[in-house]
Amino acid sequence: MKYYIWVITAVLRVTAYQDSTAQIVLKSEYIAPSNFLDENDNRIGEGKGDLKSISGGLQIPVSVKMNELNQPTAWAIGLKGIYVSMNNRNLSTDYCLNEVLNAQLAVIHTRPFSERWSLIAMLGGGVYTDLSEFSGKCILGQGGVLFIRKMNPNLDLGGGAAINNVLGYPMAFFALYLDWHKNGKFDFNISMTTTFEISASMQVKENLRLRLIGEANGISAVVNKDGESKIFVQQYSTIGLQPEFKPAKYLTTRITGGISVSREAYYQERTIKAFYGNTPDEYPHFNIAPYFTVALKYGL
Repeated sequence: MKYYIWVITAVLRVTAYQDSTAQIVLKSEYIAPSNFLDENDNRIGEGKGDLKSISGGLQIPVSVKMNELNQPTAWAIGLKGIYVSMNNRNLSTDYCLNEVLNAQLAVIHTRPFSERWSLIAMLGGGVYTDLSEFSGKCILGQGGVLFIRKMNPNLDLGGGAAINNVLGYPMAFFALYLDWHKNGKFDFNISMTTTFEISASMQVKENLRLRLIGEANGISAVVNKDGESKIFVQQYSTIGLQPEFKPAKYLTTRITGGISVSREAYYQERTIKAFYGNTPDEYPHFNIAPYFTVALKYGL
């Protein structure tokens, strides 16, 4: 069921925009080389590999209207893409691909119903490919509707449906939205919006915040393997220390250094039986490795 987590996260990446402002995000990641292990933590041959990625996201508001409670009813266009290169050595593509491109484009709508209730809806599509053999099967349609309730000033909680054709035909999955935060000199945040994220931070100076952060991310590609259409999935979780700088009013810079605590790579059949069937607790995976990232965000 770990693939189910990736499916929901992939939709939420372009669905869960809480604000209606224009913003641009650029990010580069690096996971150092580590050995490739099987389900029992035994090394597979001499295989090892790293991960390098560059990603970007753009949100463009098309229409924004504020109500008497200063809540936006908005339409926006969201675009997000990530290119990942894995310098695999002595490791067959039967285990792990060498490169993956994911790109998503969506129309996003946010609307408040009351002081506490709001809606976020998305409709769009994306390309998920390893770049070696592109076909129409690499294009996946996506949609989602989330109903969100502000439980208190610190907690937004919601649920809804995420829809895509990852199995070859449209299918709906339950989606959960969670954003809990406690603000002040010391901030705490648990979020399942654009990624799975847990963080604790401290305001060191006016333009400097220090954060301890844990994240879960994933990439995928539709491929033809063994005569069948399958999905390659790589999921990785990281923990790190992240200084956040604000060199200008609308510009934020984040630098993270830490470790990749898990990085799984596997192929998934595009069938309901495989999707909901029993899967091992562990997949073939790369060992723990150092992790670094630099991100820039410009938002009005």
